Amino acid sequence: MYLSRHQEHIPDELRRLEDLVSPYGLVSRTAPLPVREGEPPFAVQLAYLGVPSRSLDNLHRWAHDEDTGNADGAGTGLTPERAKLVAIAEALERYSTCAWNDAEMVVAAENDLDEEFVSPSRWPRCSPTELARDDSKLAEYDPSVPIRWVRAWSLTRQVPVLVPAISVYLHMPYESTSERFTRGITTGAAVHSDVRAAVLNGLLEVVERDAIALVWLQRLRLPELVVDPERLDAATRELHRVGTSTDLRVRLFDATTDFGVPVIYAMQLADSDDTLAQVVAATCDIEPERALGKIYRELASLRVALRGYVAAYAGREPDPGKVSVVGGAVHNAAPDRRGVFDFLLEGERPSYGIEGMPGLPAGADPLDTVVARLAEQGAEVLVADITTDEARQVGMRAVKVLVPEALPVSFVHGERYLGTPRLYEAPRAMGHPSHPEDAINPEHQPFA
Repeated sequence: MYLSRHQEHIPDELRRLEDLVSPYGLVSRTAPLPVREGEPPFAVQLAYLGVPSRSLDNLHRWAHDEDTGNADGAGTGLTPERAKLVAIAEALERYSTCAWNDAEMVVAAENDLDEEFVSPSRWPRCSPTELARDDSKLAEYDPSVPIRWVRAWSLTRQVPVLVPAISVYLHMPYESTSERFTRGITTGAAVHSDVRAAVLNGLLEVVERDAIALVWLQRLRLPELVVDPERLDAATRELHRVGTSTDLRVRLFDATTDFGVPVIYAMQLADSDDTLAQVVAATCDIEPERALGKIYRELASLRVALRGYVAAYAGREPDPGKVSVVGGAVHNAAPDRRGVFDFLLEGERPSYGIEGMPGLPAGADPLDTVVARLAEQGAEVLVADITTDEARQVGMRAVKVLVPEALPVSFVHGERYLGTPRLYEAPRAMGHPSHPEDAINPEHQPFA
């Protein structure tokens, strides 16, 4: 087994997160998760958050189950210390998405608002066919019906705005039919000691998930990336070496969309694994090398999570009408399911190095650059401050970044937002064919 000799830099601000760990703290404990022999030897840690409804009165309808109720954080690194701190950060991030204050919300129909707002009509939407399903939990938005709003800031227009609260927070019970235009998701949530860094991280995740949805639903034939280790910086080279140090094969693809922000889509193949023969992951970063380094950590953490699900729920088939965060990934990981990935694995396609991906212009500000690139495509970047007392105690800021025009990754197969214009317009803008709704990929989303 290859063991890393690299010492990961851990800033003092990140170390402060350990103050959140105690039997009575936000995180009750952290623990290492086992990495199977023959898989890349990254350190993987779990931070146990428990059941937030015991301290947050607003979560009176909390359901603690393996798919929608798990708020624990996971972290991966070359060293156990980094993995532990990242896991605590993720637990804090998830907690922050559940800690809303009803008194700070505005309840009104958009027709009655007298201040700037971003209408739910701009959000991704299910098609009439999806909404007509007997098991559909979503509904068409009606601007005459009141919903809850929270205050946010438009980075694109530099103005304060109201945004739908249901798009900011997780586990919010619906209080009107019009709030059923979407489901709460964690995408876009981030914590960091620097608020601009938090916003950038959240925004990059939104861009990443948009690309994941487009790739799978439209079965995009992506260009393949070829990595020359000698051209990588020392830190990325080490992550690449560890991530490719076993018999598992990793194929990398350029999933950068018309947003112009680098996205790497990866398939990890294990020909001798009878349960996880193929898994997918994706990362986004304004610097392609950082995206490459992150992809190997993501794959390591993912395999651990999927094996845990298989051990507990072997043989369970995903229900198209229910949330299943990992069900589709496990379902498509079986050896006899490799054929559903033929659009990625088979056929001729361009190939080039990661230096062929769009990077950051010299001297440019990363956040301003990403916001500007999305604005060029008619997409608006919105930020809501969801910082909790617990985050402030350790010098952290928590945010939720929203881009109404971006596609989410849906973990409900019957609610994939197939009525969203971007699903059909973006492939053409990227130089790919665009398939109509009746030709969208019928297979469950393999991302988890």
